Amino acid sequence: MTVQQAVAQIQNVKPNQYDMETLVRWLSQLDGKIFREVIAAHEGAEIDVLAPYDTQNDMGTELIVPAPFDDLYIKYLGAQVDYHNAEFGRYNNAMVMFNVALADFTDHYNRTHMPKQNNHIKGAN
Repeated sequence: MTVQQAVAQIQNVKPNQYDMETLVRWLSQLDGKIFREVIAAHEGAEIDVLAPYDTQNDMGTELIVPAPFDDLYIKYLGAQVDYHNAEFGRYNNAMVMFNVALADFTDHYNRTHMPKQNNHIKGAN
């Protein structure tokens, strides 16, 4: 799923008043968190740092969570819309659904990728 696809999908399923920059910033924050807490902790990460997305250059950029787990982006954006609209009951429900989707992805990633190994023998040259 690209940044543009995620923004278009949330606007379709949960129309809202938030501008493109706000929605892209929320996606960028989420991908940054997933990168730091999940991907960077494992061997084989293709990049060392994930730069924030912007609406000018990154709308066609693939988000880091692949299908079939990429629905977590829509759940997260929906939760952010509810939170910022002060619809806290809906926000709580949306965050439960998001957290389940994130746990599914994290569990899959942990099963299929080796954690980084920083083993050193003390006293060795």
